[in-house]
Amino acid sequence: MKRVFRILLGLIIVLLIIISIKTITFKSLQIKSEPVTLPVFGNESFENFSRAITFPTISNEINLPIDTVAFNGYLNFLVEAYPLIHSKLKKETFSVFSLLYTWEGKNTALKPVILTAHLDVVPEGETDAWTLPPFSGENDGTYIWGRGTLDDKASMISILEAVERLLAEDYQPERTIYLAFGHDEEINGLRGAAVIAAALKERGVEAEFVLDEGYAVTVGMVPMINRPVALIGTSEKGYLSVRLTVEMEGGHSAYPEKEAAITVLTEALNKIVDNQMDAKISEPLNDFMRYIGPEMPLYAKAIFANKWLFKPVILNIYQGAKTSNALVRTTTAPTIVKAGVKDNVIPTKAEAVVNFRILPGELSSDVMEHLKAVISDERVRLSMLEGFNEPSPVSPVNVSGFETIHKTIRQVYPDAFVAPTMMLAASDSRKYIESSKNIYNFAPMIITSEDLSRTHGLNERNKIEDFLQGIGFYYLLIKNCNL
Repeated sequence: MKRVFRILLGLIIVLLIIISIKTITFKSLQIKSEPVTLPVFGNESFENFSRAITFPTISNEINLPIDTVAFNGYLNFLVEAYPLIHSKLKKETFSVFSLLYTWEGKNTALKPVILTAHLDVVPEGETDAWTLPPFSGENDGTYIWGRGTLDDKASMISILEAVERLLAEDYQPERTIYLAFGHDEEINGLRGAAVIAAALKERGVEAEFVLDEGYAVTVGMVPMINRPVALIGTSEKGYLSVRLTVEMEGGHSAYPEKEAAITVLTEALNKIVDNQMDAKISEPLNDFMRYIGPEMPLYAKAIFANKWLFKPVILNIYQGAKTSNALVRTTTAPTIVKAGVKDNVIPTKAEAVVNFRILPGELSSDVMEHLKAVISDERVRLSMLEGFNEPSPVSPVNVSGFETIHKTIRQVYPDAFVAPTMMLAASDSRKYIESSKNIYNFAPMIITSEDLSRTHGLNERNKIEDFLQGIGFYYLLIKNCNL
């Protein structure tokens, strides 16, 4: 018995030594950069931003008419506000309202960079519920208010302000810079970014990296970190909606059968929700833990440094909240249920739609096989709806493009940690997969959880000070691209 105890004690000691060594050697991956002095961007910059918000460039639904007056007015405003861009850069228009500017670099041997944003916004919702009118562009001295101040005219105007300043300084980049602005991102970008990306592909453009909106400098949103965390998206989850259809004999509700279309469908939905796809540590989440883990308190650092041992603990932690749960699994969300026409008639048909956001490393075919196995009822027909997307490829973090973005963030936001992660929402960025293997999602904004609720919600606004700092980010990023 004593011998067994000594062996167990020895194993525990060895285990503790391994954990300690891995924790000690779990070094920070944060680039050490000194803060830089950026140009002053003042009244004219935020006045242009304010004016941009006054154009209701709304995307409602696919194939619905758009407000051409608003879109044309916005494009005319851009010509007026940015004369150097429109006189010195090549401008192309796609699908009437989407824009591509080409800023030729000195060295054509260098791969270009693509900076993207979108000029459309979602509808304003209940106008009367806004503190200030949603398309007023009101400046209250601290914030610019209105739809698009966060998503995504802030990025677009910041890029244009930075480029206009660089042109005023007679700056010419070493590598070519493309500015790509789609007009329908909020309704899948099929006529905007997709068309621009197709043109770039046809021309054989292979970019060093693509930078689109998506994540930002977050405050108070990463547990156990008391400093801002700048999140850079390196992939997007896939999108799949599946229709479940059950057709059975109906009849009078006075003498029902033991089973009916509704009850069979309900049982299938319960099985799907109760037996979701397994939680996993995907490549983007693993990268996130490598970058943020060393900055956490010692006990958390030890857990992330020893994923080989604490993987079940990590997955259990992430599954505890809806946002973090979405980072570790393909999510399941029943969104539509249809059945019945009258309260005393048993319907012959019941349908439901379930939406899945697919984890990188899994495919739509994996989801369908999972559903068939879990439901295990041939009476439930499954069909994939149009418009599905597989997860986007995971962009690497050990390349110069990511390092350039990382370095620039650390220079402009010196208090922020930087970490790659997975995009839970969709953006125009995936349209450029044929033009670059290095696609990243980051917008230079400082965001709290309250700000997130304003995006696509009520009272969207952007702090003037933060907006001006964001211009500085793009100004410096373009210069850093040439180093």
